[in-house]
Amino acid sequence: ERVTVNDDQRRAANNAIVQTVLDTVSAGAFDQLADYVTDDLVFELPYGPDFMPDPVIGRDAWNEMQLMTFGLFSSFALELVEVHPCLDPDQVIAEYRSKAVVARNGNDYLNRYIGVFRFRDGKISHWREFHNPEATKVL
Repeated sequence: ERVTVNDDQRRAANNAIVQTVLDTVSAGAFDQLADYVTDDLVFELPYGPDFMPDPVIGRDAWNEMQLMTFGLFSSFALELVEVHPCLDPDQVIAEYRSKAVVARNGNDYLNRYIGVFRFRDGKISHWREFHNPEATKVL
């Protein structure tokens, strides 16, 4: 007997993965984040720094980038603010915010984000993240 997953169940599972990713960041378990993305992940940061490639393609390249980025902070927590349901159950739009401390200078890093996530087979396959580039001046 074949078990089918309806759109609401898939949507709920994908929302839970977004929450788990944010919780994993907040726990400082950055080495576990790659478990939640596909091998061919496309990560876009439209307002990212000039030195960062956009997009970052592939789990390994993304993992190297995110480990380096989180290494700039002595603490980094993300809080989910709101999830906006999409017609496509494999798309999630989430608003979240950071509360972090910059390692080299002790500055507070507070930012707001909108993440647009696409899923394939229960993993994030495309992640486009919009943040306030003005907030990064504390780095």
